[in-house]
Amino acid sequence: MKEGIFFGCDSVYQIEANPTRVRCECGGNILPLLNLEAFRIARLAHRLGGGYYVHSAILDVAAEVDRSQPIDYSNTREVFRKDGTKHVFAFDHYLREASQHSQTKDDLDCVWLTGALIALGDALERNNYFDRAPHLELLRHLRNGVSHGNRFRIDQPAKLAKFPAHNFCAPCKSPTGCSFEITPALQGQTVLFDFIGPADCVDLFMSVEVHLFSLAVENP
Repeated sequence: MKEGIFFGCDSVYQIEANPTRVRCECGGNILPLLNLEAFRIARLAHRLGGGYYVHSAILDVAAEVDRSQPIDYSNTREVFRKDGTKHVFAFDHYLREASQHSQTKDDLDCVWLTGALIALGDALERNNYFDRAPHLELLRHLRNGVSHGNRFRIDQPAKLAKFPAHNFCAPCKSPTGCSFEITPALQGQTVLFDFIGPADCVDLFMSVEVHLFSLAVENP
């Protein structure tokens, strides 16, 4: 007996040597599990990659709002405090705000990607970045940079020789072959959106997902 993971409900089961005998109500396929944490973080990377598409789609919907119509200030939404009290805001007004002011949109992009890089980087940090693959190390430096004022901090440049940080062999990257490498010369330079762009971050999330799945489950 060994552990297996279902793709669909992400449930862990004790399975026999032949995993095809195992069935789950979710209907998902099962593969023998090698590393549960790698699997869970791969799924996180998957959600973050798709999550940026969701974020971008919401902003596009907001941009298409008919501004010739007056704002209905009676159409409100609520945001709750911990003690149960709340803010009430005009939905129509702030929906337009999401795309009407370019700085607001830029802030939303920066905050979303910053949060995604920190969330994924922290999850990887709890596992010592697994095998320290170069694209995992690249994400580590991006995470540290965005959490320090969106500027790179290369505090121990000599470690780059032992743990290079780049996407040269990453599973997902630009069709032009555009690559990213962390070098000591980046110290103090801006991370988002000078060194790397939004879609490049999505490429990296996807690369982390593919790589961690290779560590998490046996090949079918």
